[in-house]
Amino acid sequence: MNVPSPTDTDRRTAILDAAVESFGKLGYYGTSLQRIATEVGLTKAGVLHYVGSKEGLLKLALTEKYDRVTESINTVMIAQERPLIADMWRQVVAVNNKRPALVHMFSTLSAEALDPAHPAHDYFADRERRTVTMALNINWAVPEDVNVEHVLQAGFSMMDGLQLRWLRAPGQDLNAVWADCEDVLMPLPLWEGYR
Repeated sequence: MNVPSPTDTDRRTAILDAAVESFGKLGYYGTSLQRIATEVGLTKAGVLHYVGSKEGLLKLALTEKYDRVTESINTVMIAQERPLIADMWRQVVAVNNKRPALVHMFSTLSAEALDPAHPAHDYFADRERRTVTMALNINWAVPEDVNVEHVLQAGFSMMDGLQLRWLRAPGQDLNAVWADCEDVLMPLPLWEGYR
């Protein structure tokens, strides 16, 4: 019986999955291409064939593995006439609740990239600005006189901190933990009908 050989897509996926795991546990500096190669059964040159460089691997792990899903959520929100900010966050939380390894990678790299010399420093700085700017272009349904930019920035910051707490205590449902945050971020009765 012939076992089909892995396709290029399968290999690339395996490389990115191994990178997510390693970057989450060891950070960028603690991860070697040789470690990834050994994990997926390739040579270091074989890994480089698929990702170009260690920095290329980092970029792919962040943009293709982590950002793609959340960007698609924002795309759906933009298409709606008057979406609710709470719906956006609930969707992001629901997705992240199912992908703790990716959230771990994102959180580890985010902290590591506080160093301006880190190869992902600009990515994280730009991502925050880009995320808020994109969200500000959405015609949100919010209570009168609410500062949308303030709510978005506070919510994204709250999400980052909450995810760290969630990673420290495995087994919790991120959706339930986020529900408590909504009461603080979007208190009732002001947000009645808007969450």
